[in-house]
Amino acid sequence: MSSSVPYNPGDFEDNNPFTSVLDIAPAPPLEDTTSENEGETQAAQAAQAAQGLPSGEDKETEIEEGQLSEIELKRLIPERYTKKYLMSIEMKAIEKNKPQNPILRFEVTVKGLPKYRQEKYVNVRRTYNEVVKFNKYLTVSNLEVFVPVLPLSVTSYPPGSEDETKQLLSVWQEWFDTISRNRILIRDEEFLYFIESDFGYSVINSNKKTLVATGLMRKTLKQLSVPYDPYNELSDFRPLIKNMYLETLKLYKILDRHTKLEKQLSIQLFDLGNKLLNLSQFETMHPGMKNLWEKLSKITHIQSDLFLIECVTDMGTLGDGARNMSENLYQIKEALTNRHLIMRELNQAEQQTRSKRAQAIKIKNRASLDPIKVDEALRSLEYATKAEESLSLQVKRISGEMIFEKAEILESTELKFQKLIKNYTLHKVDHHRKVLKHLESIRLDVRLVDDKGGLSRLNRNNLSTIKHNLLQSQSSSGDSWSSRSFRSLAEEKQQQRLKEESGKENKLFQEDEEMVDPKRAAHLLGVATF
Repeated sequence: MSSSVPYNPGDFEDNNPFTSVLDIAPAPPLEDTTSENEGETQAAQAAQAAQGLPSGEDKETEIEEGQLSEIELKRLIPERYTKKYLMSIEMKAIEKNKPQNPILRFEVTVKGLPKYRQEKYVNVRRTYNEVVKFNKYLTVSNLEVFVPVLPLSVTSYPPGSEDETKQLLSVWQEWFDTISRNRILIRDEEFLYFIESDFGYSVINSNKKTLVATGLMRKTLKQLSVPYDPYNELSDFRPLIKNMYLETLKLYKILDRHTKLEKQLSIQLFDLGNKLLNLSQFETMHPGMKNLWEKLSKITHIQSDLFLIECVTDMGTLGDGARNMSENLYQIKEALTNRHLIMRELNQAEQQTRSKRAQAIKIKNRASLDPIKVDEALRSLEYATKAEESLSLQVKRISGEMIFEKAEILESTELKFQKLIKNYTLHKVDHHRKVLKHLESIRLDVRLVDDKGGLSRLNRNNLSTIKHNLLQSQSSSGDSWSSRSFRSLAEEKQQQRLKEESGKENKLFQEDEEMVDPKRAAHLLGVATF
């Protein structure tokens, strides 16, 4: 059927709504908060031009696939390129409350952050369950950040003991330091409510964001093949993190199994001590042997207690740290999985955009156009294009931030693992020294069984009278079996603190060597340097 309206090709092309729709305007750029650094950027570009170095625009043209230029990173994650947002949180005490729900008391100092009513907040009190809710919100709403996992509210040490309090303060201070150093997290609006709310805090923005995928759908998507990742650093990072997570989890399980075996050994040693005590009651002919069995029974009971204490110490020094590290690595692995899920959504959005574009071209090539179908095709194509651009920017922002945090995660994990192994080794050495010291305390009782050093009972009657050195090998000066002295954690920390203080003084002296007041000069000159 032919149309009654005369067909003019020129008029059709001018009035066709598809002529300008297939090139949708790009989404508005992210909010650029680096205006305070514009002067520095221009100065750096001028210096590069003076030295003959390529400018930022030239660098961007040289970027290969899977790389983000510095200019693009400044636009995507401007928080990384500014130093005006600072926050520090200092733990003060852990107050007793309901079981497994202690109260954390800390102080907060903020600088340069908007909407905060004051710079310092004293005696901020939050329960453990409230911090759990806050940490869950940070994990969901900041997909580009590796949010650290929360420490447990209890440790392997006895509840309420000094060791437990010291360890809880240490791990909580480490957690607060980690989240307060991240400028993306401290700029989250929920952080303001977390600090300034009264006691009884609850998440305000709980309905704004949700996880990418949960439950059965998440398990199903994780079984699919990983989407193509143009960023090689992150594509190799997830298998490494997964391997580290499995190894630390394996370490914790082995240590837990070893601890249970040591507890059984402690019970068997206690039973052995009781049998040795019973054996002394049957020794009536030789008073020296009776005394030996009694002393040996007492030392065996002491060793049983030492092994029981060592079980608790092993789990407190290395077990809790390995479990916390494995949970933290699992959280990082899940964050990388969320990135893969968003990349899969981006691939679906690209396919959807291509489908809508093909549908629009198909409608365009028709002889007659239906205005209703045209408007519907335009809206669907524009919506699909904007969704694709939004997901593309989100993937780039997540990838850029994770590349930044990758080096920090690897460095902090290595330092933390070295610290755990060092503490575990020193406590093990201290345990064996205590066992040896108690065994040496009955050496004289063994030698006094007879004049031949207590060896005649072993059918070694041909020996003459032996004089033995009864000096203790374990003393405050060190181990007499080697030239090394005792390694004390407290002494090492004190020496490290003194070294840092002397380093700060030298740094201040170097910075202000032209303006040294007489008091500081006298103090520096009075320190012995030989």
